[in-house]
Amino acid sequence: MRAFGQVITFVSTVVAALIIGFGVPLGWIWIGSQMQTGSGASTVSFSVAMVILFGIIATYVLLLYLAGVVMAYFGPQQGVSGGGQTRAPWMKGMTDTRQVKRGSAMGGIERLFVVTTMIVFAAFWLWFAFKAGSPLPSQ
Repeated sequence: MRAFGQVITFVSTVVAALIIGFGVPLGWIWIGSQMQTGSGASTVSFSVAMVILFGIIATYVLLLYLAGVVMAYFGPQQGVSGGGQTRAPWMKGMTDTRQVKRGSAMGGIERLFVVTTMIVFAAFWLWFAFKAGSPLPSQ
């Protein structure tokens, strides 16, 4: 059952990463295309380009803010003691001060944005290497 949960988590992370990585920019490009005057225009006006650029940035800032709110709400509670008395530092043994590693240092939201970055990075370089073509004029 644990493996099934890990598969579901992986699939949902990849889907969310694709939506964040490709959906946000394509959504703002669509919004810019609706703002562009003249059908079939081959150039983009400066104001539309700035709306697209700052819209993408604002959307990512909003997504990161919302992710922080979700992490603060659903994340582990900091500063909550286990109910026992705290001991003075000079009375603690070596086992009391040892760092205990539990699971991953990265939470779900951090993992989502790391996977998003990796997918978009790989997609960009595949496009750049095989599809983009040369920017130099052909003679």
